[in-house]
Amino acid sequence: MNERPDPHDLRVASRQASASLLLFDNSLSILNRTGAYHIAKDLTGEFVPSQARVRYWRLGSFAPEGLARKIVARLMMLEINWLRDSEFLLIRDGIEERGFRLFLDPLYVLRSRLTENDIVLCHDVGPLTHKELYSERTCANYHLAYEKIRRIKPGVVFVSNFSSKQFKSLFGSGFRFLTTIPLYLRTELFDGPAEAISGLSGRYFLTVGAFETRKNQIAALKAYRDGGFHREGIEYVLCGSRGDGHAETAELAGSIAGVRLMGYVPDAQLRWLYANAEAFVLPSLLEGFGMPALEAAYMGLLPIVSADSALVEAVGGQCLQVPPNDPAAIADAMRKALSRSPAEKAETSRSLRNTASAATKDRFLQQWRDLLIADSARRAGLRNL
Repeated sequence: MNERPDPHDLRVASRQASASLLLFDNSLSILNRTGAYHIAKDLTGEFVPSQARVRYWRLGSFAPEGLARKIVARLMMLEINWLRDSEFLLIRDGIEERGFRLFLDPLYVLRSRLTENDIVLCHDVGPLTHKELYSERTCANYHLAYEKIRRIKPGVVFVSNFSSKQFKSLFGSGFRFLTTIPLYLRTELFDGPAEAISGLSGRYFLTVGAFETRKNQIAALKAYRDGGFHREGIEYVLCGSRGDGHAETAELAGSIAGVRLMGYVPDAQLRWLYANAEAFVLPSLLEGFGMPALEAAYMGLLPIVSADSALVEAVGGQCLQVPPNDPAAIADAMRKALSRSPAEKAETSRSLRNTASAATKDRFLQQWRDLLIADSARRAGLRNL
């Protein structure tokens, strides 16, 4: 009679087997310092070095910082732009056929070997579906990267079902596996005291996010202007880092009474802004997961976001959905948010907080742990057949 193996023994065995065979390609972190960087940092922090090795482009386990990082980032992109998906001078990593790599961004499969055993983390397929939001070079490079993934058919992990659906519409589902592991809320942003914004004492709408074209702050500003909210004493606060859409956004914001374009604000002020706003407005053209809406939900703030987007998915549909290119519809949603009774606001706030509180880092890491353990055990089983 065959006995079932102890699940604990399987976990130990697969972890021991994978420690020298799993390689995290974290080349992303040389170039990227957005939310994807923090996700990559937390993943490598959890699994390296106890269960995996890490690689930063051609630097092995050395993670450059400061000026060195900027120089290396430029060299890395020069190589990608020059050699692209050529077999010439691919990075050697010592991973044998029974090992596997986890790429924390699809772009970096270009300068590495890629096998069916590998795993690729996909935040979105924006350079393929929204080419107008990216440079021609970026679109070309990601096109080649995804074409390589399509040919090899490794496992692919998505941060949202929205991204998974878009990927499948382009490449089908004939891969080793396709699965979604939703991102988590970094709650440390909301820990600590709140600092009020000087001169802001009345009601206001809030948008938080880099001033990038894809965030579509222009449509939200037009909605605020055309809705006549300033005449009713309602202001509109936008804050975030500078991006490719900052100049156009700043020009329009400067022409609209009641708008405060604040740029980057300290965490203490951001906490206060989230806690006191009437609603969160972000009719984004593209989001891989929808973290801005999830942050607003954690603070009990009603999100007004793009219909049928990752933003809607992130908050479990508890939001006001708008067509992103229709300022009139966005203005209608803003007015609906203002018209809610205190009881309605309290109920919505409670439900949003419950949804956002479930998106924990522990849950995220456990789902990754289960995936990697199951994948290691599968390969071990195949080798023993």
